[in-house]
Amino acid sequence: MASNFVIMGLPASGKTTFLAALWHLVEAEETTSRLKLDKYEGDLSYLNRIAQAWRTFQKVPRTSQVGDVNVTIHLADRETEAKGAALFPDLAGETFDGQVEARRCRPEFVEAVANDDGILFFITADLKGEGMSVLELNSLMPTDDVGLLGADIAENRGEQEQAPPVAMDEWAPKKIPAQVRVVQILSDLLRPPFEPKLRRLAIIISAWDLTDGSGLEPQAWLNTHMPLVSQFLRSNEASFIYRAYGVSAQGVNLENRAAVDQMAEQPVPSRRIRVVGPKEDGHDLTAPLVWLMSKE
Repeated sequence: MASNFVIMGLPASGKTTFLAALWHLVEAEETTSRLKLDKYEGDLSYLNRIAQAWRTFQKVPRTSQVGDVNVTIHLADRETEAKGAALFPDLAGETFDGQVEARRCRPEFVEAVANDDGILFFITADLKGEGMSVLELNSLMPTDDVGLLGADIAENRGEQEQAPPVAMDEWAPKKIPAQVRVVQILSDLLRPPFEPKLRRLAIIISAWDLTDGSGLEPQAWLNTHMPLVSQFLRSNEASFIYRAYGVSAQGVNLENRAAVDQMAEQPVPSRRIRVVGPKEDGHDLTAPLVWLMSKE
């Protein structure tokens, strides 16, 4: 019996780039991966288009930019002959944002998750403001008494008029931090309408090349930069068996033209991929799926 895996993640977390690189890897077969292509379901022209963008160092269009696309990649293990199917549902990352903010999700997604044997959950290492401490955030905020603050500034300048108060935006669900959103999505799986059960979970930390020089392994990166997610997973061992993987599917920051030019000299595109995990440090993008399919 084939295993079924569902892909989840917030907007711009690397899901589509992963799919593009995976499709190139298993379709081109220019390097040996543990899993090979068995068959696929979905729009072949879409798969070829995103793979072409990936090969030519173009930004892979996100799902929300191309409309609803439902793709399933069926894979077979070269060593054990086990089979698995990775479902990339026709859900843009914004849909998962909506699940957090509006507390709604599509019935077909609930059904897909009910039939899953594991989840690939994407988190980007390209954090913008997510790693700031409470003290650092507070230092960016105006004081509570903005009127007095303005008066003090005016007095120090020898001015007669009070400086205008600093305007503060009202809080809205859009301001929920990424790691809080991740925990909410995962905790939703523990209650209806989802079926609570023990799930295998591969945390994919995308854009892993941005962590070069940090000296952190994926699990240590998660502990340091997404402590709420790490604590939630450790506190719910009865619901999740998980591993963290660092994945650079693109292989390089596309904004760094010098690095792109250097990477373009690599004659085998599949070798641009890097996967780092508890037992991996290579180019095989199927490694997280191999673990999900295993009995380990």
